Amino acid sequence: MKPIRLSEVCEFLPGKFRPALVYGSGRMRAFVLCLEPGQGMEPRADSEEMVCYVLEGRGRLRIGEDEYEVSAGDFAGVAGGEVRGVEAEERMTVLWVHVSAAKGCDG
Repeated sequence: MKPIRLSEVCEFLPGKFRPALVYGSGRMRAFVLCLEPGQGMEPRADSEEMVCYVLEGRGRLRIGEDEYEVSAGDFAGVAGGEVRGVEAEERMTVLWVHVSAAKGCDG
């Protein structure tokens, strides 16, 4: 895959945001979340591991029962099966990556 500029795929929408898929393979999907204040992803458990990196803005990240204030430059990882969610307090751009467990690995 050739490099892309994430700011060029980011689209801020009124109402509900739409994640922009920037990479997908058999095990990994990477999205750019372009969130207006109050927009986000409801907390939910997912079987995939997740990592996120806040590119700009400020908001709240939910991991399990805990909630964290996050801003540009913050990074977090979440284990598969653990609850996760995000909500923007100000216009916020996040790189959100899901990684599935390897299939057929014996360790």
